[in-house]
Amino acid sequence: MMSLHDEIAKATIENVRSSLTRHMPGSPLRDYYLWGISTANPYREDFLQMIGVRQLINLSAQMIGEVIEPDDRQSIAQYCGRINAYFLYEIMSDNLANGLSSLSVNDENAAIRRQILHTFDEVMVSRLKHQHNATAELLKPIEELTRTISCFAQSMTPRKHQACITAYLAQRPDVTQEDIEYGMWPILVANIEACYELAEYMGRFQVGDLLRQGFIDRYQGVTATLDVDRGLPLNELVRTGMHTSSVVPVLAYFAGVLAEIIRSEPMLRSIIQDGTLADAFMTSAVIVRLVNDMGMLLTLSQNERKNVMSSLWNHYQHNANDVEAVDYVLLSAPDEYTMLTRLQKDLMHGEFNVGLHNLAFSNSIGEALTLLDNNLANLSEMYYREMSHLHDLLASIDRRITNRTLSNLIAGFVRFHEMIYAEPYNSTVGEYVA
Repeated sequence: MMSLHDEIAKATIENVRSSLTRHMPGSPLRDYYLWGISTANPYREDFLQMIGVRQLINLSAQMIGEVIEPDDRQSIAQYCGRINAYFLYEIMSDNLANGLSSLSVNDENAAIRRQILHTFDEVMVSRLKHQHNATAELLKPIEELTRTISCFAQSMTPRKHQACITAYLAQRPDVTQEDIEYGMWPILVANIEACYELAEYMGRFQVGDLLRQGFIDRYQGVTATLDVDRGLPLNELVRTGMHTSSVVPVLAYFAGVLAEIIRSEPMLRSIIQDGTLADAFMTSAVIVRLVNDMGMLLTLSQNERKNVMSSLWNHYQHNANDVEAVDYVLLSAPDEYTMLTRLQKDLMHGEFNVGLHNLAFSNSIGEALTLLDNNLANLSEMYYREMSHLHDLLASIDRRITNRTLSNLIAGFVRFHEMIYAEPYNSTVGEYVA
C-alpha cells in the first residue's frame, strides 16, 4: 500500500501533466515542463524541487496526514494533486514580485514586472468574477513585455535551472534556451485558468464562496502590496499582506474536501453562516503572514528581543564606515540561531515584508533600527493575540461540529508554517513559500 506522501506525489504529477496540457498554450516552455516532470529528465528530482512541486507535496501530506482515515488516502491525494497543479503556476507568477519591495534597489525591469503583475492580477480577478472568458486575449498586451523577463533569474534557485535546461537542450537541438527562459507568458495564462477551474469546481459546495473570495482577495492584495503607501500603519500593512499568502482559499478548499466531499459534516453550514469559519481562516492568514515575514523573532521574550537588537546595534557600530543602508546591516549580521532568516530572505529577494516595509522611509540607519525594534514588539504582541483568538475559535468550532477534523486541519496548517519558517530560508525545508 502506498504511503499518503507517495499517493499525493503521484496525483500531483498526474494533475500537473493534465493541467499543462489543458491550461497552458502550446509553447517551448510547456514542452520543457512536460519533459521536466517526466522520467526522461535525468535531473527530475531537482526539477520537481526547484519548481516547488516537492514542497507542495510535503505541505499537503503534512497538513492532512493527521486528519484523514487511511481508507480515504487515494481520494484525498487526488484533491491535493488538483490544487498543487494550480500552485505550480502560482509560485512562478509570484516570483515576478521579487525585487519590488520598498527596500529594493529597483533593477531595469522592475517597472515592466510591475506592469505585468498589474495586468495579470486584474485579468485574474475579473475571470474569478465571471466577467470574461478570454484570458489569453486579455493577457496578449503583456506577452512582449514578458519576453524581457528571465523566469530563471526571478526564481529562488537560478543555478539549479541551468543543469536541467542544458540536459533538455541536448535532447532538443531545435529549441533555444531563450525560448524557454524568456517564455513565461503561457504560465500566466495557465495560472488564471487553473485557478478559475478550481474555484468553479468548489463553487458547488458550501465553502465555494469563501474560496472564491479568498482568491479574489489574494490577487487584489498582491496589487495593493505593489502600490503600498509609505505612510501605511503597521496593522494596515499586515491586513494588506495577509491576503497575499493564499491561506484562506487553501483552508477553504481542504475544509470543503474533508467536511463536504469525503465526509458530510451536518453542522458545517452553521459555522459558515455566522462567520466563525471565515474568522478562523482569516486569523490563520494573519499568523502565517507574520511568521512568514518575521519567523522566530515573534516568539522571543522582551529580554531576548532586546539582546537581538543590541547585537544588531553593535554590529552596525563596528561596521559603521562600511554600511550605507539598514539592509546591509541585517544581511551581514551574524545570525547564530537563524533568528533573522525571514528578514534576510525578503531582503535578498526584494519581497514585501510587513516588518521591513516602513524602514525604507527612515532618514538614517539608527532610525531604521529603532523602527525595526518597535515593529518587532508590535508584531510579536499581534502574533500572540491572534494565536489566542485562533485557539478560542477552534474550541468553539469543536463544540459545534461532530468531530475535530476542521480544527485539526487549521491548527496543523498553522503549525506547519511555523515549523518551515523557523528553518533557514535557503534550506530544503525553508525553501517553500506560501
